[in-house]
Amino acid sequence: MGAGKTAGPGWQQVPVLLRSDIVTAAEKKQLDLSEECNRALAKRLEIDYRPLQKSPSPGTPRVIVATDTAPARRTAPAAPPVINAEDPTVPAKVLREKKERKSPAVAKPQEPTPSRPAIPVPSTAAAAAKPSSKTRAKGRKGDAIQRFVSTRIVREAEESPDAIVAKDELYQRFERWCRDQDYDTIPERRVFSVALKNKYAFAERTVGGTASWVSIRIK
Repeated sequence: MGAGKTAGPGWQQVPVLLRSDIVTAAEKKQLDLSEECNRALAKRLEIDYRPLQKSPSPGTPRVIVATDTAPARRTAPAAPPVINAEDPTVPAKVLREKKERKSPAVAKPQEPTPSRPAIPVPSTAAAAAKPSSKTRAKGRKGDAIQRFVSTRIVREAEESPDAIVAKDELYQRFERWCRDQDYDTIPERRVFSVALKNKYAFAERTVGGTASWVSIRIK
């Protein structure tokens, strides 16, 4: 805060920087910024403050400078170019510079780039979809699980060591059988297991830590 010229009896004009949001809020409440600043400074400095009866005239410029950032610096005008009087090409250069200042260079229009034909992108929806069964070349159609159960599985009335088949082994046998029978699709293991359990009511149990089907055997 630096001292400035005196604006009136008992008053001194000084530059003060305030945040713009504070100034806006004060103007909405119709506060006298000079009065508020004097009161705050007097209280901070423990000075008895009594406002003067004569306030600065309305024509006096405001002493509050509100800005969000520091005042912009004024750029100094560019210094004129130094011309070497002994250079024989000086007159031509001066004439060329004057002509360039009078007629600014016009940007040369850019030639349009020939557009390339759009290359169709194959849809990935079909590739992303995972089939529920293993597709083979054209071959036998029909319910492979039903035919495998009716021709290759024998049910046993009671559980016995010979009537227990591991689930992994049974599905591997089923895959080989489908290939031998030339089926065009081979159901996945999950589809195969659900059909044996729900449709054909095969009993399942863990035997020796291995998931197995019980009361059946393979022909």
